[in-house]
Amino acid sequence: MRSFVIASLLIAAPVALHAQAPVAMGTPQQLVLMTKLVGVWEGEASMVMGPDNKQIVQQRETVEAVAGGTAFTIKGLGTQKLPDGSLRTVHDAFAVITLDHDHLTPMMRAHVSLGANWIDPEFTLRPDGYTWKMNDPRAGMIRYEMAFDNQGRWVEKGFMSRDEGKSWTQFFEMRLTRGS
Repeated sequence: MRSFVIASLLIAAPVALHAQAPVAMGTPQQLVLMTKLVGVWEGEASMVMGPDNKQIVQQRETVEAVAGGTAFTIKGLGTQKLPDGSLRTVHDAFAVITLDHDHLTPMMRAHVSLGANWIDPEFTLRPDGYTWKMNDPRAGMIRYEMAFDNQGRWVEKGFMSRDEGKSWTQFFEMRLTRGS
């Protein structure tokens, strides 16, 4: 009888795991949260760019599943409307999220237009969002936290610390709604 129970559990376990969340073809379980972000998201973002210099921009994040759902790209574009009606790009970034060479650990490689730099931040996916952290020689420690709010919006906040993480100051926030 005991063998029958164990065998039943082993047979049913893959079915139970598969039923937890719909997954894109080939998407590793560690990256399932990213499938919830696929699409175009738009809204407002505010960022502090120096003392007494808060800027409000229109932010668009476009997320795609690529390579059979084993990687995800995020293109972020923040623009401001100028008095003449033209748009000025304030933020232009691109990231790839996939699993590291160990096939277990989610990782991010991000590219930004300022200085044409790329970073491999510490990246953590959670069931409700993600966090990424890095050190910036100009600003100190930087941490971004993303989660969905109770309205289903993508909310991401950025914080910086100039005292090795003892205190944090928020400098960025965006609230985005999935487009049609």
